[in-house]
Amino acid sequence: MGAEVKGYPTVGYADPKRAGETKKANPKNQAGTWYAKAILAAMKLRSGEPEWANVIVLPVIPYYLELYEQTRGSLDLAKIEVWWIEFSGEMLKQAPRLQS
Repeated sequence: MGAEVKGYPTVGYADPKRAGETKKANPKNQAGTWYAKAILAAMKLRSGEPEWANVIVLPVIPYYLELYEQTRGSLDLAKIEVWWIEFSGEMLKQAPRLQS
């Protein structure tokens, strides 16, 4: 099994030297890039190890859920699963429903 795990970007820096500073990058834009990089890593793993289970693990964040809904069909065809982690730490093997 191979898994690519992503978090969600923050508006501030984790580095204590930069505490209080705000990142220039918009977290939502950065999250889209991280999502794309997770898919690329999963696709490369699929090509290199076609017999392995292939998983992307993401936090339950509305924007990630939106991106997943837009790419679900392609991920299914590529046999790439997406697992979700709730803030409580609970792991979900299917996407929760988006709140309207």
